[in-house]
Amino acid sequence: MDLTDFIGDAEQAPPKVQKQAATASFLPGRDEVGDDIHWGDTGMIDHVLQGRTLEGSSTSALRALTDRSRAADALQLPVTAGTRVSFAHNLGSVLAYASLPEDKGTVVTVRHANGDDVTVHNGMVMVAWDDGQFLPVSPEHLRRVAGNSKKAHQVRRSFIEFSSISEMFEQSKTGSNDLVHKATKDLWAFREEGGEFVIERLFTEDGNPLKV
Repeated sequence: MDLTDFIGDAEQAPPKVQKQAATASFLPGRDEVGDDIHWGDTGMIDHVLQGRTLEGSSTSALRALTDRSRAADALQLPVTAGTRVSFAHNLGSVLAYASLPEDKGTVVTVRHANGDDVTVHNGMVMVAWDDGQFLPVSPEHLRRVAGNSKKAHQVRRSFIEFSSISEMFEQSKTGSNDLVHKATKDLWAFREEGGEFVIERLFTEDGNPLKV
């Protein structure tokens, strides 16, 4: 064997790599979706599924499905003071608030600077939590629960006879329909509702009981 044998072997063409047949994919390429969609986020997933057919079945956008689920589980509005609620602990709710409340709380009436008495403001439900924290929470993160009547009565009461109210409350000197609790000096809103006299304890925007 001479030197030309080694040279001949070295100059042989490299083996050809057999290309695999392309497989069908439901995922669009970057050119199809553009640069404004971020790969990996829910927008990308929605773009892939929206209007496409997978194995003969039409698909819906994941965002639409989750939105409907949130709406179905959310606390229904309007909601009255005294309603007992629980906090729904999930990834979305945990990331939405700086501090998390205990499991249960009570919806309260807040008097804002404009004079309105509300249980919901800017889409947030006013809740006094059992741990003493006051934290407005989105209805999506609240669930209605069987109430603790004692805690509910601390913020809302109804009476058949006005004489029962006058034993504990007196008329506010401001000339409004507010009542003042004789012992605590807390302000309570007063109104007639469905043949009953309803009073609701008033809170400030930072969650403290409103006093005279």
